[in-house]
Amino acid sequence: MKKKRNGFKDYLINCGLKKEEYESIRVLIWERNRSILNITSLLSSLMGLVFLIITRFISSTVWFPYLFLLVGSFLVFIVNRATGRRKVNMSLSMSLCYFQMLLTCFYAGILSVQSSNYAIPATSIIVFIAVLPLCIDDRPIRMYTFMLIESITYLVISYFFKSRDAFSLDVMNLTTFFLVGMAFYSVICSRNIREIFQGVKVEKIQKNTIVSLATVVEERDEDTGGHIARTEDYVARLIEKMKTENKYKKYDDDYYRNVLLAAPMHDIGKIKIPDHILNKPGKLTEEEFEIMKKHSEYGADIIQKTMNDVEEPEYYEIAYNIARFHHERFDGTGYPLGLKGEDIPLEARMMALADVYDALISERVYKKAFPKDVARREIEKDIGKKFDPELGKLFLECID
Repeated sequence: MKKKRNGFKDYLINCGLKKEEYESIRVLIWERNRSILNITSLLSSLMGLVFLIITRFISSTVWFPYLFLLVGSFLVFIVNRATGRRKVNMSLSMSLCYFQMLLTCFYAGILSVQSSNYAIPATSIIVFIAVLPLCIDDRPIRMYTFMLIESITYLVISYFFKSRDAFSLDVMNLTTFFLVGMAFYSVICSRNIREIFQGVKVEKIQKNTIVSLATVVEERDEDTGGHIARTEDYVARLIEKMKTENKYKKYDDDYYRNVLLAAPMHDIGKIKIPDHILNKPGKLTEEEFEIMKKHSEYGADIIQKTMNDVEEPEYYEIAYNIARFHHERFDGTGYPLGLKGEDIPLEARMMALADVYDALISERVYKKAFPKDVARREIEKDIGKKFDPELGKLFLECID
């Protein structure tokens, strides 16, 4: 019997998605939240600075909460940036946010009972709300719970230090704040997270379409079965090595994701190569080899005609470069343009290593498969000639 879906519960807890759907994109939610947290913590820090300046101009004695807001928010930004560079989860950043917000709320409660509170209108509410956007959690239920804890913290101070009428007003205000805040957060969170989920679905469809098209080409080439999957795996391993090197840290995750997504397209141009050349059991003649070499230009042309107007620019450029330039050589003796060194796009230099290595260890109609140690020596021998020296060394570490 199919389990009935609880729409209201899913909306509040999983932002309108099923639990398994929500879990499948949590890593992406973390990454999005880290960026938002950087922005909001800086804005909150700036707000604290502005309030401090205002208190100096009007000679207000109420200044400590704003200093706390300034320092605390900036500390959240520093910690979040540090944990982001180390690629760890956001638990430390989030914990610091929660702690800062709770203390700020506590100070706001104390501030609201000071006789000097009129110096800056709605001081406590400004401080209270200013820090709220700092906490962008990936679990909505935790955010709702913390909003409730914030409200209770404020009300406890209000109960002990304010008149009954003032306390009743605070109860009404904070109840409204909690309900409206929860509704606002759930709407915004649901919209953003559903956009992430839809983006992942579209990317999967795109990936499947690309792989299906590349597979059609691969099936025409009778002896390259599995080449797409293997070369993509080699590129993925190389990327993991590159991420540990300072030289390549300027390339973001989107770049590497696009390289992986485009890798299956590297030989798409072979669809226009005649079968008698593509599957010839012996060595190609010079004329046949010239025709075979055109597959890189054919591939770039196919990508240009089919993707230029519909894909994101970075992905299109990477796919185009991989298809057109993955047979260029570092010493300038490759094709189609004879590019040399770092004039060859990075993604094409990466693809060249994966493509050649897999060709060496795979059986083809014109040769037997090389043992892996022999293939490794061939790659090592051609570092600086066919292959980028630095990428070549990293690739050797991958295949080892």
